Amino acid sequence: MATAALGTYNADAHIRQSASSITFATPSMLTQTHVETDPRFAFARVKGDICLVQLHPIQPETSRESLGIIVFRHEFVSIFRYSHDLRVSPEDIRVLELLDEDRIRYEEDNGTVFLAKDLMAQLRRMLDASNMIRMQRERQGRRRRSN
Repeated sequence: MATAALGTYNADAHIRQSASSITFATPSMLTQTHVETDPRFAFARVKGDICLVQLHPIQPETSRESLGIIVFRHEFVSIFRYSHDLRVSPEDIRVLELLDEDRIRYEEDNGTVFLAKDLMAQLRRMLDASNMIRMQRERQGRRRRSN
């Protein structure tokens, strides 16, 4: 599998480390013009849900309107399968982590993605953190309504 050259676009410059050791990208990452020619896999929050997605190179003329992504659904252990294509506005997606192409095996002919164990562990941590935050917000909302 070929790894895309990042050229002048430096993804690491747009990623910061949070206290829980989960990486989050700043929103500006999605509006940067970069020179990648190959799609990239990433963990992303799409309309509130954390997903495995394939991001297509951003075109300057369309980056403000909508982005084309491919969403993969979790099937079994470290196996994901193609779910659907999606066009989202930049406000509806937040890239949490760009994935190292060497840790992924993508069988494009049948739409299957295999993730390395360490990537699955990272995804589990992200999902656990997201669920904990969601539960805390729900509890706070119930307290406010009861007061």
